[in-house]
Amino acid sequence: MTEQKPLRSFRESPWRYSQFVVLGLIVAGLVKWLSPFGWLPSLAVGAVVGVGYLLLEKKRGVI
Repeated sequence: MTEQKPLRSFRESPWRYSQFVVLGLIVAGLVKWLSPFGWLPSLAVGAVVGVGYLLLEKKRGVI
């Protein structure tokens, strides 16, 4: 029989920060689609939103 490692929660996973990247990319895509901005300003807006959400979650003590 093989031993199975216990499942880790999302908080303990190295992927826990991926949610901020995904959120930033979604916001960047929406900004690009809904506004006359190019990709660079849209990605900058997405990055600001992702970092802002990260800081909010750190302040709340979730991460």
